[in-house]
Amino acid sequence: MTEQRQHVRYQVEFPATFTGDHAGLGIVYNLGIGGCKVVSDLAVKSGALLTIQLQIPEQTTAITIRAATVRWTLELEFGVEFLEMQEKERARLEQFLATQVNIAA
Repeated sequence: MTEQRQHVRYQVEFPATFTGDHAGLGIVYNLGIGGCKVVSDLAVKSGALLTIQLQIPEQTTAITIRAATVRWTLELEFGVEFLEMQEKERARLEQFLATQVNIAA
């Protein structure tokens, strides 16, 4: 797989829910301002459009990514690119990421 990320990724582990072309629960294992990797027991298709709720620890409400697309799948893992989120949600995500240790590319 060729590295095409535009944003730094951070190693995290917390739950997320997703709806849209597929609906289910997953665990986010790496996260950046532009996307994340999710592991789920639900197989999703590349190209699917999702709304994702990131259940970040110590935050009372989930961060909502209004539109994301599945860029790759590998068995029960998939990568999503964030397409649209409200400015306040982006700010909350940036604030959370500022407290994380970035993972080597």
